[in-house]
Amino acid sequence: MRVLAVAAALALACAGGGDRKPPPPTPPILLFAIDGLEWGLMKPLIDAGRMPAIAGLMQRGTYGYLESMVPTYSPAIWTSIATGKNPDKHGIPHFVYRVGPGADDYRSYTSGHRKTKAFWNILSEYGKTVDVIGWWMTYPAEAVNGVIVAQTNTTGAMEHSENALWKGTLLEGVDDQVYPPDLTPEVMGLLAATDRSMDSVVTAIFGGVPQARTEFTKLVWDQSLWAFRADAVYTRIAVRLLEDAPPPDVFALYLSGPDVAGHRFWRYAHPEEFWHPPMAEEVEAFGSVLDDYYVHVDRVIGEVLSRVPADVTVFVISDHGMHVVNPDREFDPDDEPGFRLSGNHLDAPPGVFVAAGANITRAATPPPLDPLRPIGRAYDVLPTLLALKGIPVGEDFDGQAMQVVISPAFLEQFPIRSVKTHDDRAWEAARRDRMKEAADQAERLEQLKSLGYIN
Repeated sequence: MRVLAVAAALALACAGGGDRKPPPPTPPILLFAIDGLEWGLMKPLIDAGRMPAIAGLMQRGTYGYLESMVPTYSPAIWTSIATGKNPDKHGIPHFVYRVGPGADDYRSYTSGHRKTKAFWNILSEYGKTVDVIGWWMTYPAEAVNGVIVAQTNTTGAMEHSENALWKGTLLEGVDDQVYPPDLTPEVMGLLAATDRSMDSVVTAIFGGVPQARTEFTKLVWDQSLWAFRADAVYTRIAVRLLEDAPPPDVFALYLSGPDVAGHRFWRYAHPEEFWHPPMAEEVEAFGSVLDDYYVHVDRVIGEVLSRVPADVTVFVISDHGMHVVNPDREFDPDDEPGFRLSGNHLDAPPGVFVAAGANITRAATPPPLDPLRPIGRAYDVLPTLLALKGIPVGEDFDGQAMQVVISPAFLEQFPIRSVKTHDDRAWEAARRDRMKEAADQAERLEQLKSLGYIN
């Protein structure tokens, strides 16, 4: 897989702007983008020794709260993280946009709607290699100096999808999901292999397939399987990319499961917070879903780290935290979609930030975690990443490099530089070719309604 990707990367790098000052060689950066990861849920698991990969990163790095945005719509936040800019500048404020007055006159945003460069564009133009797996708003996939496997906002692969939110996945028969396109057959083969093994995937995560006793619990379980499937696919692709070659300069992997499990299963994990808790048998069956999925994400991080050199730089970030919602509801399958949720985040609780490895400072106080402190904002992630790569930070960014995270010795050797903007007319002209509609539009709207993101 990597041979084809490197060939495409070299061709793109050679075509890039030769007038740019070459950045210095720096260790690879692994960026784990985990949707909805919440410190309050993670802390007891770390203290109990159940998340050793993240705990190890904290022991040798720095960590804290990553301030989010209001409202906490995943496409807007993850695009702000990728671009360093607010939604007014990058052009993706929501999941969908209106094209008419009707109830179904919505269309999904795609990568063509993004009005400014993301980290994968900037790194490519500076001759750096970059792999991006599953990131929000990457469909249709762009030409980069490496690999993009898009999060395609389409549906159709899972049963029981009615009224389920799919944050996007791979889908057979849809063009432009993979760059370089020659990798498409192998990527789709990994998708098919995951589909064939979903029972074993679920069993490995949860110790078996939980059995619902009520119609409501069956509904929320069925609505969550797509997320576990998507994460399993992205993880397989990530591991495959790292099997036969060193990591690229930046390797980014997005996982959505903690967010979806938090929305659906908070009341099973914390029944004491609800006026009408689930029946005892269902708490026993589903009460560990949230913890089990957090532990699974930690295993994924550990597996990926086991395949790369020890001197990499590692980021673990989330777009927001989560908390209880609808504590007074009875939770009926006929409820409006927003009232079926027991966890939510629309008031922007802060997310997770952990960094460790090469050129990262070590926290003055290692775990245990009390007290956590704010360490930066969503807008600050890209400037920090670019600073660690010796690439100038855009003066039109809304964030700045988190210098508290970066080693003073590195900053002394490679002071942070700036450039007026990374955007240019050539990139703006090329993005218009990506103004494609997402497939299965009607189903997508139903999925967004299920979490109350649109009315």
